[in-house]
Amino acid sequence: MSKAYQFLCSWALNKFLLVTLGDLKVLKAAVERLALQVEALGVDGAEVLSPVEWQVAQLSRAVADLQEFSALVLRIFSRDCKKMAVEIFEQTMPSGKHWRVTCKSELPSSPSEYAACAARSVIGQVLEGVQPLPDEARIPALTEAMTAFMEAWLEHILKHKIKFSLQGALQLKQDFDLIRSLIQSEEYRLSEEMHQRLLSLHVFQQVDSAIVCLLQQPVAKPYTPSRGWEPFRRCCPNSSSLVDPGAGSLSSLESMDMQAARNQALTAAEESLGPRRPAAPLQPYLAVSQQEWLALRIHSSVRWKLPGLRCLSKSAH
Repeated sequence: MSKAYQFLCSWALNKFLLVTLGDLKVLKAAVERLALQVEALGVDGAEVLSPVEWQVAQLSRAVADLQEFSALVLRIFSRDCKKMAVEIFEQTMPSGKHWRVTCKSELPSSPSEYAACAARSVIGQVLEGVQPLPDEARIPALTEAMTAFMEAWLEHILKHKIKFSLQGALQLKQDFDLIRSLIQSEEYRLSEEMHQRLLSLHVFQQVDSAIVCLLQQPVAKPYTPSRGWEPFRRCCPNSSSLVDPGAGSLSSLESMDMQAARNQALTAAEESLGPRRPAAPLQPYLAVSQQEWLALRIHSSVRWKLPGLRCLSKSAH
């Protein structure tokens, strides 16, 4: 047992997972079999415990202790995964204007560097560590790691109240989807059943619910000059050469692309929120914290925009 703690403290996940989910499970099964074999020898019915009864009691206690220890190390493992994820996000996840950007010409198409670094440091190592184990032993470790990691991510965003533009929300979805891609990567050779079980974890519904909230904001519309400015334009001798900012077709096309990307991402997130098992649908994560996520959207406001009138420029005098 001390070895397991030692391996976890040094983040030697291969050895830790092999001991706690491999060797420990084999030992527990062996003790259970031995207890059944000893019990099969029978008891003599005397008031004082016979040697056989005493051995059965000791073996049963050992099985219970091993079961308790297995649950304990998983909780500690989950805690350490979350602690490491919190530290990584605190150090590497951008904040502020990085997520409020609205003027990039290209839509997000790949995960951010911080997300790739965090995923490799935690989830990637766990996926590598469970490779020698059978599927039934992989599930507990991967479930704890995925849940702890994604919860740390969501809590970091809420803690720092990071605000997202529509483009920022689309980038965050790319970052979140990186974890799904890791699960399905051929590099880690997980079975299709494992894919389904991991992707149906409740924490991924939490993530999709957050994305749905952040995507609920309007696409910025290109500036269209008001007809009310027309008399002022006529007063300028060079009005024909004036160009209104934002009135070009490129801005309109970018707005259409953003709208299409938003709709596609929103559809994907909403579809994943559908109950995977109709007999036991999961409750939405955001029933309580929905307003917190909605408050992280950037609300566009109408601003006055003056057309470029030469007669209002100091250089005209």
